[in-house]
Amino acid sequence: MFIHRTLIALLCALAPFCFTSLSARAAPLSLDAAIEKALVQSPRLLASKSAAEAAKGERRQASAWRNPELSAEAENFGGSGPYRAFSSADITYSVSQTFELGGKILAREKIAERGLDIANLDYQAAALDLIRDVTTAYMTAAAADERLRLAAEREALAQRVSKAVARRVDAAAAPLMQKSRADVELANAALAHDSARRDRLLARQKLALLLGEDERGFATDSKAFYAATAPGMPDIEARLRDTPEYKRQELARQQSMARYELERANAVPDPSVYAGFRDFRDNGHAFVVGLSIPIPVLDANRGNIEKARNEVSHAEYQGRDAELSLRGDLLQAEQQLENAELRVKTLQNSILPAARKAFALAQEGYERGRFSHLEVLDAQRSLSDAREQEITALKDFHAAKAQIDRLAMTHLNRLHNGSENHAQ
Repeated sequence: MFIHRTLIALLCALAPFCFTSLSARAAPLSLDAAIEKALVQSPRLLASKSAAEAAKGERRQASAWRNPELSAEAENFGGSGPYRAFSSADITYSVSQTFELGGKILAREKIAERGLDIANLDYQAAALDLIRDVTTAYMTAAAADERLRLAAEREALAQRVSKAVARRVDAAAAPLMQKSRADVELANAALAHDSARRDRLLARQKLALLLGEDERGFATDSKAFYAATAPGMPDIEARLRDTPEYKRQELARQQSMARYELERANAVPDPSVYAGFRDFRDNGHAFVVGLSIPIPVLDANRGNIEKARNEVSHAEYQGRDAELSLRGDLLQAEQQLENAELRVKTLQNSILPAARKAFALAQEGYERGRFSHLEVLDAQRSLSDAREQEITALKDFHAAKAQIDRLAMTHLNRLHNGSENHAQ
């Protein structure tokens, strides 16, 4: 038992030192720097950028005409009499070209143009989502840093209480049972400290993955984490129609209309015109021309036309659903932000000061023999719980604010390569 208590005390004494050393070695990383890193090197954003570049190639291809066909034809040879030898063959050289009618090329260009616009909006949405996710992950890592700091302080407090109890027990002023309970409380604090250290490592790993790197030795900005005053809310409701999601649905509807026009145009036959030169060998030569037109009696493309018509309706309903979903996300984020801000203010202005005062009085009273060990432990747990609630409320506040900033496109100016650049 003595060895066990000695090891615990040694670990408790070393824990704050280790925590301080790790924090000192960690390089500081601000939220703005984390966002800039992610916008430059995040694989998620680079993939979206590549998709936009691919859409540019599709748009370029949409305006291409069909290739002409060059053909050569030999006849009147390999027969009997004067047509037995190849030298008697009549050879025709010709070039044919198919002309697409009904506005097929124009419809394909509209489809590809809308596809490029959609890809640019997808890039913009991916960048805004990335900024929100990085902000949330950064604040989660900051919360893990604060929980680790809280766990270290709780362990140090438990160590001081344990020493005070030991002095009273040695002086026969308190029963031995109180020392055992203090040892248990100290062991639990040491376990919580170790768990908080692991949670911080996991939070940093998740943030590093969003940034597209493996570096995890950074320190977050605690000042930014505790800044939980919501700014004046913009009129986000009026800006929902400017969000990439809303614009995308309108472009998807226009693209589906262009596909419908293309399928209707595909029902129009495309004529092929050819012109050539025929060599009659010993009898001279002459020009040949021709025209061929498919007869749409077996396939009038009715099925594809019907499918495209219904896809237009599908796109319109999806657009309406997207608008309602955006409004729902906004209402939820606003409610979460309001609740989190209220919790933070209540904790910081009322609950935490009272808990700190109660713990200080309990600790002082115990030293003077006016309070029991249980009262000190209860006051300590109440203070730790209040600080844990504060950290959770702050994390929830920053997550809700990040979502509102996402819907309001607050950080749109951060994009180095916006959708306009991809279109050029």
